[in-house]
Amino acid sequence: MKRNTMLAAIGAAALAMAGMSPVMAEDITIGVIANLTGQDVNTSVQMARGVEIAADEINKAGGIGGKTIKLIVEDSEYKTQEALTAATKLYDVDKVPAVIMFGGSSLMIAVAELAKQEGKVLINTSSSSAKLGDYPGTLFSILPLDDILGKELGKYIAKKGIKTVATVVPNNTFGLGVADAAGAAFKEAGGKVVKSVAYTEGQPDYRADMQSVVAAAPEAIISAGYGDDSRTIFKNARELGLNVPWFAAYPSIFTVENDAWMNGKLSGVDNGGYSNDTGKAVLAAYKAKWPGEEPLAHIYYGYDALKVLAAAMAKVGEDPKAIAAELPNAVKGYVGATGAIAWDDRGQRIDPPLDLIEYKDGKFETVGTIQ
Repeated sequence: MKRNTMLAAIGAAALAMAGMSPVMAEDITIGVIANLTGQDVNTSVQMARGVEIAADEINKAGGIGGKTIKLIVEDSEYKTQEALTAATKLYDVDKVPAVIMFGGSSLMIAVAELAKQEGKVLINTSSSSAKLGDYPGTLFSILPLDDILGKELGKYIAKKGIKTVATVVPNNTFGLGVADAAGAAFKEAGGKVVKSVAYTEGQPDYRADMQSVVAAAPEAIISAGYGDDSRTIFKNARELGLNVPWFAAYPSIFTVENDAWMNGKLSGVDNGGYSNDTGKAVLAAYKAKWPGEEPLAHIYYGYDALKVLAAAMAKVGEDPKAIAAELPNAVKGYVGATGAIAWDDRGQRIDPPLDLIEYKDGKFETVGTIQ
């Protein structure tokens, strides 16, 4: 396991987080797990930077009860075993009461199991499988789960008058969760799913998968996925003449292969709420600290994760059980960089601000909101 603590940094991606002072006895230590190497490094590093912005803000205001927050950041390499190794170190060696984590749902679920056994807290900033709701009192999500966003996606497509779709998603808890939720909402509105594709991630070619979609002749496609895979899938679809609209969960994490071909063809539902005053302040802080770098939405989720956690710790101290009990109170009335946060009794986000996103002229634009 590669690691980046307050004492050292790993790799180019983590260098921006180095130069921090050693952890002292009077500090409050909080763990962060992010994939600083492996897949989705940029988005993960930006989440960790959002946590850092919040730590800077809190420490400048006097810390928590006069104690300075110190972050210990560990690399999961986007691998389940490495994520567990990182979490074990943070919980058992560093004795942190809580960890803020970025990673896929399979990694998050594995760490949630460990956190539950350890009696510790896990704050989710990136995973969205509905199965994350199975850890009440342990796992708290800043990001809404797929059953919420997927349902809105299915309803959004049905309102377009589309009657048949194919689902094209990665064969993992995230992709299957989106397909299930969006497909169910679409069918409830009178639509029909004529083909379901769950592809294996990381393949050099998805032509066979896309040929099966072409054969099903859907009016549109419901999709979810990640950068490199989405680029390849779009390329294969374009070459096969699959000229139908794509409706995606979190379209902003897709990578478009051909701007002209995809112009106006890709849209969907994404997380929103970043344009409020807190979001603007976080964006300004990011640009001041990392000038010239393009910020992503992940900074806002990292920021809110630490702010909510710190608010709970300011009330009850560093005991994990007390923190878990206080966290639902900490979000009441809280309006953060991702908007107002409300949780159900599992600690999972409900009624989040959602944006309608469309790909136009080489970039994603927000064209509406769902409140």
